[in-house]
Amino acid sequence: MMSSRSRLSALFFVPLILAACGPSDESVVEKAAADLKKEGAQKAPPPAESNGSSPTGLLAATGLAAKDERAEIVLLLPDTRIPMQEFQRNGLAMLIGRQAGYQLTPQDAAGSSAQQMEQFRQAIAAKPAAIFISPIDPPAMAALIVEAQTHGITVIGLDKRMINEGCASVVYSDQRRVGRMAADTVIEALKRKAAEEKRTDVTGRVVQLRGAADSFAANELAEGFTEGLHTQPGVILVHDAPADWSTETASKRTAEAFALQKNFDAIFAHNDAIASGAAKAAETAGQRENIFILGADGLSGQKRGLELVRIGEIDATIVQPALVDLALQILMKLRTDKTFKPQPSYEIEPVVVLPKNVEHSIRVGTYNLPKL
Repeated sequence: MMSSRSRLSALFFVPLILAACGPSDESVVEKAAADLKKEGAQKAPPPAESNGSSPTGLLAATGLAAKDERAEIVLLLPDTRIPMQEFQRNGLAMLIGRQAGYQLTPQDAAGSSAQQMEQFRQAIAAKPAAIFISPIDPPAMAALIVEAQTHGITVIGLDKRMINEGCASVVYSDQRRVGRMAADTVIEALKRKAAEEKRTDVTGRVVQLRGAADSFAANELAEGFTEGLHTQPGVILVHDAPADWSTETASKRTAEAFALQKNFDAIFAHNDAIASGAAKAAETAGQRENIFILGADGLSGQKRGLELVRIGEIDATIVQPALVDLALQILMKLRTDKTFKPQPSYEIEPVVVLPKNVEHSIRVGTYNLPKL
């Protein structure tokens, strides 16, 4: 049996994967969270000084073009019951709150593509400065994106699938890459376990708890994870079940895995809420110290990913970039620098956080943003 000391020592040897986006500023969403939790990275763009509440003052404050007083940003999200999307909404609200004259209108589609399309139509009718969208069904949005552009509305996608759908730019993090990073992290922990047990062969029985059975992001995570595990023949996936992004459901699915599989060595959970539920079930089964538990999202705040790693409730997390911070930077530069032409897409790389680097991550931030 792997002791608590052994389990953690295995973690300390997993290599830290750094973001590789070139010269960069760190996440402004994390900086916004820092004001509440003393965590963060990049300084948010300084709010412009306003010279009053008149239209002239608003234009001076926001840098909008003459006779264009639009300052609303609409954020269209699939389902804010998912912690990452709630974090995107709240983080963007804090950042926009620092921009004099701007306002945020968030919309939650509650998992319905039809509802998201209607929200997009309503947003176009309101003629905001910009629409940021994380789509449920990207091809269904193509005509609406064109319509928005005819009204002078900047549309920025928050999903790799939006790259060919006509957005001004797309900001994304590759979910297959996250899955492969999760596999690499699990394999490194199993290598440490083999070394401690003086074995030359690296073996392990692995459980995967997905976000949802019909989720594109969850399917991408799962495919990347499976691809990564295949690089180590002795490491096999023995159980794979959807947990609906829920702590409670994850506890039930983990208990079922124990009933079916009896024992295993690692769990990859598609978010930290699932990882927390898996940890509770493992504790109840008396197996927690034998299992490496890895989550994803790496959000800041109480009972969230970074804190769960810090207190040892889970063993690692993969920080998912918030995306909305770079989307806001792109919009601001478009509105203030008429020579700026954004790239069609920007990929932001995730980062693995372990006990060895969690304090640093909480203190100074995690992922990097590309220079515009």
